[in-house]
Amino acid sequence: MKKIKFNVVILLAVVFGAAAAYGVYQYLNNVKDAYVEQGNFVQVAVALQYIPAKTPISPQMFAMKEIPAHYVNNDAAVDPKEVSGKLSKTPLYQDEQILRSKVAGAGDPPEELAFIVPNGQRAVTVAVNEVSGIAGMIRPGDRIDVLVTFEEEVEKEKKMTSLILQKIRVLATDRSMSATVGQGGQEGIYQTITLAVTPQQAQPLVLATEHGNMRMMLRSHADETAVNIPAARVKDLVR
Repeated sequence: MKKIKFNVVILLAVVFGAAAAYGVYQYLNNVKDAYVEQGNFVQVAVALQYIPAKTPISPQMFAMKEIPAHYVNNDAAVDPKEVSGKLSKTPLYQDEQILRSKVAGAGDPPEELAFIVPNGQRAVTVAVNEVSGIAGMIRPGDRIDVLVTFEEEVEKEKKMTSLILQKIRVLATDRSMSATVGQGGQEGIYQTITLAVTPQQAQPLVLATEHGNMRMMLRSHADETAVNIPAARVKDLVR
């Protein structure tokens, strides 16, 4: 008898549990239907997996999901282009809404140098002074050519100047990655500039800083021309 009562209790618990689950399911469906009818669902970029900080975000790492507008963060990405191909600034967790402020792309205002170094290139910092640095008028985003003057190995005390790099992008002046001119329109004097170069370009650049005197030449933003000129020697100045 006791066994029959126990079985009845179990059966009733299962029935009531199923009824409760069905009721919740129906309620959620009704809520969703109400939102859909009112047009209150928003497509938002949501992480499909854990994404570590400073990771390129591929289309496979996130999905656009419909979320009730009431629960959508104001900064949430609502277009795949706002996320795909960008770098995560902070860790992103599975099912987290991806916020615009948590990703960075090439066209975004720079916050960290690593976010703006072009793929395949490296950031290299070199020292400059008021003369070699164009009187403090170089700005991040400008492009420069690099000249180096050094002594020839064959003939000591005989100096030559050579154009070693062209169309090199400036990433920063001192610690500033902003191209904005200082207060009052005054140009600032800086002691270093950071350049975006390939590993192959970095080698002669670093060698020039160690064994030569460098001079920067500022390019026009419209000038894409590369020139091929021989090195200049002191004897060439006398005709």
